[in-house]
Amino acid sequence: MSNYPYTRIKEDIKQRVLEGEWLAEMRLPSSRNFALAYNSSVNTVEKAIKELCAEGLLKRDNRRGTFIENGVVSPLGQSRSGLIAASVIGIENPLWATALRGIEDVIHLHGYHLLSYSDDRSLDKLEALVKGAVAKGVDGVILSPIIDKHHEERNQRLYRLLASSNVKVVFLDRHLYNSDIPFVTSDNVAGAYNLTKMLIEKGHRRIAFIRNSDLSTFNERLLGVKQAFIDAGLSFDSDLDVLIPTEFENFEEEFEVFGDKIAAKLGEVPCTAIFAANDQIAEAVISALTMLELRFPEDLSLVTYDALNLNRKLKLNVTGVNQPFYDMGRTAANQLMNLLEGKEHLSVLGQICKAEINLGSSIMEIKHT
Repeated sequence: MSNYPYTRIKEDIKQRVLEGEWLAEMRLPSSRNFALAYNSSVNTVEKAIKELCAEGLLKRDNRRGTFIENGVVSPLGQSRSGLIAASVIGIENPLWATALRGIEDVIHLHGYHLLSYSDDRSLDKLEALVKGAVAKGVDGVILSPIIDKHHEERNQRLYRLLASSNVKVVFLDRHLYNSDIPFVTSDNVAGAYNLTKMLIEKGHRRIAFIRNSDLSTFNERLLGVKQAFIDAGLSFDSDLDVLIPTEFENFEEEFEVFGDKIAAKLGEVPCTAIFAANDQIAEAVISALTMLELRFPEDLSLVTYDALNLNRKLKLNVTGVNQPFYDMGRTAANQLMNLLEGKEHLSVLGQICKAEINLGSSIMEIKHT
């Protein structure tokens, strides 16, 4: 912990709130009284209070004083376990680790503790994690649904188990069609639209969108690509939607075969640019280009989703969309808190977080004659 006095004061007030020292409608001591109790200055206390207000723990009424923000509760003395489980694709993945941090920052303010898991895009592992979380009596779960075309019923069994155990659920990053479970994702349509518009403005008319499944996120990104073509008065030919199915969402064990199939497709589908649906697919595209002795952007321009992950791993500077995983984690946690606190009316079926574009060096301008 920092040695600054206000930090110690801030943490102590937070702890006292979460332990239930003050009830929701009780006014907290004034900054002057806090200053006397902590043997500190009023300005130091004010700094701590303002940060706790900014974090959503407290609220301030200039006339009435400082109160606990509505919805901030302590699980102490309640029948709940005070545990929230979050399952992400990979804890070791910096992007998903950031999402977990966002989740934890929110639920901690509400008096909950986080159990974090990594399912590695494996339905077997996700099923084991969900059953384990239910056995531990968790109050809520945040997870990314795994699409397995051979075992759709297993997914449905998991959600029925959670519902029958009175465990609230929020999906993170993607959602299931025909499901009423709330979800949080990034603005896939807008992000893909802006990325495609950039390619079109650089003269590209044949942009191959490469994906390996019908994930909701991929379909949303494909929609953004098509809309950019429509708005530019161009036709997006059906052969540019390159779907190369893999057995599993995480195709690490199929990587070489997938790369070979991309290389073969590039021989069949003439294009000047490639839009990879995610960073793993982009990595396979780069492998295929190397196999074909093609370079990017000199021979083919390349853009991707989750460029930050790809660039960090391969030490590149590929242009692409970076998803706001921290904000997505926070938003999903807030959705879950609303459900747990009986505020369904404040929950939205689907919430969208704004993504950003990384302007790299993987796009080459095409000159039309």
